[in-house]
Amino acid sequence: PRALLALLSPGEQSVLHYLMRGLSAVEIAEDRFVAVTTVRSQIRSILTKLDVRSQLAAVALAHGVGWHADGWQIHQI
Repeated sequence: PRALLALLSPGEQSVLHYLMRGLSAVEIAEDRFVAVTTVRSQIRSILTKLDVRSQLAAVALAHGVGWHADGWQIHQI
């Protein structure tokens, strides 16, 4: 799973960070000053790259390999 996370672009990592904090697509878009469709597209890409079916599963995978949200970046432990 850790190798899958390495496939994410910086923008997708940022969106995953927001998802890890529990924000919705609308909230993420507002905070990043982008369209909601952009965020939803990035979420779909995250789910595809991580081979999971839900945002919750993506967050669980990230937590499961030791990633945690801290500030504006995702760090590996």
